[in-house]
Amino acid sequence: MNNLKFKNNLLFILLLISIASLTACTVGPDYNKVTFEFPENFKETADNKWKKADPKDDHDKGKWWEIFQDPVLNKLEEQLNISNQNIAAAMSQYDQAQALLGQSVSGYFPNVSGSGGATRQRSSATSVSPATESTGMNGTLSATWVPDLWGSVRRNVEASKAGAEASAAQLANVKLTAQASLAQYYFQILSADNDQKLLDDTTENYKKELEIVEQRKSAGTASESDYAQAATQYEQAQALALDNKITRAQYEHAMAVLLGNTPSEFYLEAKQAKLIPPDVPLVLPSELLERRPDVAQAERLVEQANAQIGVAIAAYFPNFNITANGGYSSSTFANLFNLPALFWSLGGNLTETLFDGGLRGAKVDAAKANYKALAAQYKQTVLSAFQNVEDNLAATRILKEEEEFQKNAAAHAQTVENLITHGYEVGTNTYSDVINAQTTSFTAQKTVNGISAKRMASTVNLIAALGGSWQKEEKK
Repeated sequence: MNNLKFKNNLLFILLLISIASLTACTVGPDYNKVTFEFPENFKETADNKWKKADPKDDHDKGKWWEIFQDPVLNKLEEQLNISNQNIAAAMSQYDQAQALLGQSVSGYFPNVSGSGGATRQRSSATSVSPATESTGMNGTLSATWVPDLWGSVRRNVEASKAGAEASAAQLANVKLTAQASLAQYYFQILSADNDQKLLDDTTENYKKELEIVEQRKSAGTASESDYAQAATQYEQAQALALDNKITRAQYEHAMAVLLGNTPSEFYLEAKQAKLIPPDVPLVLPSELLERRPDVAQAERLVEQANAQIGVAIAAYFPNFNITANGGYSSSTFANLFNLPALFWSLGGNLTETLFDGGLRGAKVDAAKANYKALAAQYKQTVLSAFQNVEDNLAATRILKEEEEFQKNAAAHAQTVENLITHGYEVGTNTYSDVINAQTTSFTAQKTVNGISAKRMASTVNLIAALGGSWQKEEKK
């Protein structure tokens, strides 16, 4: 008989669970991606075409820095991915987001706990009744389950999943930002090294020029003014050469910190290198913009906010709580697990908030307003991303043309310097003419170096603006 009752009660429990599952629904709006039209091709490269936005941050960005074919940069970037502290922090935040997702998923399942114990007691012999001794043993299992009748748990899981994806996109963005910064610092150091070579060579030439003028002054063929001008130019060149070392040191210190080192632990050997960026393709498909992690992060946050509306709406509906307890209790261990020692209880509890002063309505309104704000921020992020790409496309194109003109100007300035220097030697030009020609030639060459550095910077910025690569890669 007891066995039959137990089976009937078990069937009753299963029936309650089945009813709760079958009658469950999900309140709140289902997520639809925010869409708007934007140009498929960039203004600075081709005629506009139109398509719908859809972030695809799951595309592998690849080791984009290898496009520069610089082994030193490749090694530094690999080190950065391991030792950069901002990347480490973002990875921990991603792990936290994954853990929060696990917490949300646990809401689908019942909370089960167990306990067991044994007692031995003796009553007082001074009471009316004689002293007695007794033993008690028990083992109990308890379960509590709140069926997800209105989809609150489901919406929480959706929100946590979107939050985890947003955190993954944030991690990608932190990596891309750090990688781009490292490349920028590296090329700035190479530019400073090129400037240092120019400054050192110029200083050495001015020193030789000063010695020649001093000899000519002693011979009476050069004036005191000529000597003073030559000395001034030499001293100024020395000062500029020293000042350039400050710039290099600061970029080297910044690079050390990016690599997770103190400045004293890092040194990059000086070298001269031609700064020639890879050519930008004439047409850049706008779908590559969908690879940008900041755009993907903004879109995931919109999805998270949408799910949170459902969580807020679910608070309007009652909660149904099922509790079950069961176990064995006996005065002897031998009889503890016999059927007569079995005890159990099963119950359900329905709770509903009757009045909250408008609290739930305010939470729903707040969730909807948050969704609208994040949707607007997402659109602004996309628009800003397009501006970023267009700016750097224009910069790479214009700087390339500018560099060609400046190289020609530097070559002509060098020719003028040679002619005027010869003219001074034969007496047809003054030393002031020489100084002016040398200054113009030096400035022109230094400007060439500066434009080359800008071209490298705009190229790195363009790659970062496109999400890390120019080449469309297959989904992995």
